[in-house]
Amino acid sequence: MTVNTPSKDDGRGLRERLEDIPRGRLVDEVVSRWDDMIRLEGEIASLRRRVREAELVAKGSGTDGALVSDLEERLRVADSRVRQLEGMMENEKARRMGAEADADRLTELQEENARLLRNEEELLLLVLDMEAQIERLSNT
Repeated sequence: MTVNTPSKDDGRGLRERLEDIPRGRLVDEVVSRWDDMIRLEGEIASLRRRVREAELVAKGSGTDGALVSDLEERLRVADSRVRQLEGMMENEKARRMGAEADADRLTELQEENARLLRNEEELLLLVLDMEAQIERLSNT
């Protein structure tokens, strides 16, 4: 049996139950309950202050309405700007992908051009060699 949970079937009064509890323990219980009461009173004061603040805000809702509508308008503008920037980003991604594809195609064309130039050079050397042989054969 403690102060917090007295036995229900014990017909004795509060005074008799408290006499059975050691004095030091009773003092600890009283101090603990006192601290709890002080803490709860502080919480109650804080809650009352918050209620008063909420009531003041509710009474001044005419000015808050303008503030809310201003904030909502700012939010709409910000959302619009976000959508615009997202569109610009998608366009830039598409442009870069196109530029990358163009760069890849340009590289392929340059390689093809270099290959064709080497082939042309080989053919030119072959033609010159054939002309030299034809001239040599015609002179003999």
